[in-house]
Amino acid sequence: MKKLDISSLFSIFSANDEEVLREHGVVDYSNSPIILFGRVVRGVENFYIIDMLYTSRYGERYTEVQDNIKLMYFLDLMKHFESLKDLTSDTISSIEDQLGITAIDYALQEMIDFFLDLEYYEQCAVLKKYLDLFSLKKLV
Repeated sequence: MKKLDISSLFSIFSANDEEVLREHGVVDYSNSPIILFGRVVRGVENFYIIDMLYTSRYGERYTEVQDNIKLMYFLDLMKHFESLKDLTSDTISSIEDQLGITAIDYALQEMIDFFLDLEYYEQCAVLKKYLDLFSLKKLV
């Protein structure tokens, strides 16, 4: 049986948005907080969609490498937070309007839960900071 290449399974989602924007003559928005947050939120959603497909298609062979792939993928998503600067209340509102508070909360919480299980507390601290900014609890 052919071994799965864990480094390329999710490569379709690592396509660089900046390249696509440049190809279409769009101004570089790569450091926009909305774009950066969108990459994280959609990245988590995309992970779980592809994860289900690979689980269905490859079964046990995929299950053996599933956690390693998730770790690599989520660590890659964490890189987007390095480019984020302090967010203003207007920026936070714009991000919430564009992405939806539920989607933001889901993505950040999924990542925190995963990193907590692995005891990656530095990543958890970063995610918790943003989770607090976008928390659904502040709406209640």
